[in-house]
Amino acid sequence: MDPKIGKLAELTVEAFLIAWLGYLTIYQNYLLYRWHRGLPLPSRVPFVVLGLAMGLAFFWYEWDKFEKSNHSKPGRGSAEPGETRTDT
Repeated sequence: MDPKIGKLAELTVEAFLIAWLGYLTIYQNYLLYRWHRGLPLPSRVPFVVLGLAMGLAFFWYEWDKFEKSNHSKPGRGSAEPGETRTDT
């Protein structure tokens, strides 16, 4: 399997988990600190949107980092960053 497809699958699962857990955390904290018994439960839509935003931000950050690491791999014969070539 292509490493790019494997990384895409891995990041998709991680982003989904972060979005879901982020939604749960934000909604539960809101209920804990702002909601009182007897009041109707607030809409979950804003909390779902915030959770999705967290997941998408994580996915974009990690995918961008992955793409940059693939494009910046040194070619054969070039020195690693911070090294000096001594062969002549």
